[in-house]
Amino acid sequence: MDSQRSAVIMLLGAREGRRTIVLDMKIRLGGDSLAVRVHRGKGSAVLLIHGNSSCKEIFRHQAAYLTRRGHTVIMPDLPGHGSSSDAVTPTKTYSFPGYAAALKGVMDHLDISSFHVIGWSLGGHIGIEMWSGMSAVRSLLISGTPPIRLSPAGVADGFLSSPVMDLAGKRGFTPQDVTAYGSAMLGRPLDRRSRFAAMIARTDGRARYWMVRNGLAGRGKDEIASVARCGKPLAIIQGRRDAFVHIVHIRKLTYRHLWLRRPILIDAGHAAHWEKPDAFNRWMGRFLKYVD
Repeated sequence: MDSQRSAVIMLLGAREGRRTIVLDMKIRLGGDSLAVRVHRGKGSAVLLIHGNSSCKEIFRHQAAYLTRRGHTVIMPDLPGHGSSSDAVTPTKTYSFPGYAAALKGVMDHLDISSFHVIGWSLGGHIGIEMWSGMSAVRSLLISGTPPIRLSPAGVADGFLSSPVMDLAGKRGFTPQDVTAYGSAMLGRPLDRRSRFAAMIARTDGRARYWMVRNGLAGRGKDEIASVARCGKPLAIIQGRRDAFVHIVHIRKLTYRHLWLRRPILIDAGHAAHWEKPDAFNRWMGRFLKYVD
């Protein structure tokens, strides 16, 4: 594996006098090229995994918060998303285990052998795959992610049925689809001129199609079994107005090591970390203090 790196030294957290090195790089994994931003700190490493048809910048509020606390923060664009290349083998890569393998490759390349994972939406499903199957993952925080069995019945249990939900697996997006999906994700009308609108439109349509198709076919871990059996810490910070997630389903599951023994509900929609970053970050910070 090789990488092309452009490094910029930025002054962050000036009150504390700390300087954080921010690296933007392209990491080649097989035939795929992944765009990754790394904030190098002296504290524990945190991998931030974005959602379907999104990009790493959706975590900008969390990255700023975590770097002020001294963490090393890793923010990749998933294959087929953002500034990463489309997958060479879409039927394999665009799946929960396929994405998890790609992110393991990123962390191996960066020589980071122990880290926490924060996953939003699709990123949470990838996070469950990694947390329950990789010893390097110390803990997991998910948001907008109902743990499910990977089957049509399991998806129906965890997600709310709606026309917007149907877009999650649609290959080709119209401009109207971009607006509808982005507005539902972010909990506010989408600015069609924004980077997020451009990133939704840019997403490889095969990523949506194969992610949903592979999930319905059972390609990945039984997430309900994973959260019931995995002894590593898990936190759930969930928007109570989420347009995609069936919150009653999350509440009724059995968890082996759920932080505070309950999901944390905040007054937000699907992207709680984006809509209410201060509230989300406070809970996130408490959880990371607990697991560190």
